[in-house]
This record gives sequence, C-alpha cells and structure tokens, in this order.
Amino acid sequence: MILEVIITTMNENILRLINDFFPNQKDVIFLISHQITKHEHNVYQSSIDHFIKKRKDVRYIFFFEKGLSRNRNQSMRVSKGDICLVTDDDIRFKTGAFDFILQSFKELPYSDIITYKTEFPDGRQYKRYKNHISRHTKRSCMRVSSFEIAYKRKSIDRVKLRWDEHFGLGGDPYTNHMENIFMVDALNLGLNGYFYPKTLVIHPFINSGFNYSEHMVFSKGAAFYRMFGNLSYLSNILYAIKKYRDYRKQMGFLRFCRLSYLGSRDFKKRIHIGEI
Repeated sequence: MILEVIITTMNENILRLINDFFPNQKDVIFLISHQITKHEHNVYQSSIDHFIKKRKDVRYIFFFEKGLSRNRNQSMRVSKGDICLVTDDDIRFKTGAFDFILQSFKELPYSDIITYKTEFPDGRQYKRYKNHISRHTKRSCMRVSSFEIAYKRKSIDRVKLRWDEHFGLGGDPYTNHMENIFMVDALNLGLNGYFYPKTLVIHPFINSGFNYSEHMVFSKGAAFYRMFGNLSYLSNILYAIKKYRDYRKQMGFLRFCRLSYLGSRDFKKRIHIGEI
C-alpha cells in the first residue's frame, strides 16, 4: 500500500516548500500541486526543475486558476497513491506520522476516509477531540480540518467525490467550509469515515477561524444550506449561540444571525436560478 502526500501551494511558497522538504521514505510518494501566475512560473521554474530531478518520489503539477478547492481537485485528478493525504505547504508532521496513516487503514479496513488530530507547535491541541476511535456523522464532520483528512483513492474515484469549488479559500463565491462539505458529501455517497485519536499534524499558531468577517459568516450560512438544506436556518442560530464568545467583539448576535441567514438564502436562490 502506497501513501501519496498531496501538498497544495501557491506562488512563491513553492521555494519554502522545496527548500525544507520531507525526507525520502519507503511506501510514500509526494505530489506538489502549485497555483501560480504565468510570470511567476517562469521565475521559479529552474529551481523547481532542479528539485524534481533530485527527488524521484516527487511529482509536480501547476495551473493558473484561483481557488484552493480547484487546487485540491486538480491534484485529485492525477493522484496515484492507494491512500492520499491532503496537506498544505505550512504543515509539519510528527515523526512516524506517514507510517501510522498506512497502519490505521490496515487497522480499519472498512474505512474510506480517516481523520486525525492536530496540535500547535507548543503541544496544545488545535481543537477539542474525542479520545477514542469513532465513526463520523454529519455533526462530527463539522469539526474536521482539511489537513487532517486521508482517504482511499479508489473509494473517492468510485463515487466521483470532489471538492466543491464554490467554497474554500479563493472559492467562488463562498470562502469557507469546503472540508466539511467534502466530508458530508462522502457520507451522503455511502463512504465510511472514521476519526482516529492520534496526533499526526503540527499546525502553525494561526487560526483564521476566529476572524469572523461579514463575508465569512455569510459564507458559513451558504455552506450550512449546502449541507443541511432548510435545516440550515436553525443551524445558523444554534451556531451563533454556541460561538458567541468568539465573535462578540467583531459583531453582535443579531448581526451574525442575519448574515448567516442571508448566506443560506443566497445559496438557495443560486440553486433555484441554476447558477450552482
């Protein structure tokens, strides 16, 4: 069984990535999916070519479109590993993480997707996690980050699961929740998702999740409608109550509810007129 580590990166970040790349490892290959402008591609091409010649376990692809979800789909179309791990260019892994991912899929042979735990560099947990192996539900999918996801490539291809390009960083027109939509879609398509309480990922101490901009809240409402339909209107209110401490310095409760409601309504309208 081969693990393919899929790394998405943008523009000049490619230099940081290849200058501090992962060591060679048995049963592990790498795919770099690079979003870049035509001008910058010419600037960095020689450095990239030099790196790829030295690393036979690394493949490199590039494209000129915007949007993280498009980047994920681009890499998904050309991936080759039995197990694929989604990650970003600023993520680091604990020693033995790749071996453990392969081991966990052997331990859970009926799983199609497994998610894991993340911590900050100082050892604190990235979020609250369960302390036991559990099967994912639509509710638990809401707590998954994209860089915690590993999946069986053939399972994903069999049901034609892809990242929704209307959502995610640089998405059109919504900016967040692409990983949660991906997980909920997987369950709706009959795939088996599990959480394994093992910390594999080290994430830098940057958490954009607490930056509740108006567009982020609007996008959140749209994502809830995308996943839960008319139940999103209730979900918006429950989420606004639960997260009030996190956003109260940026906007009031009623403003939060209204923005998320407008997001849900906007997505519903776009479906009705055939834009989505």
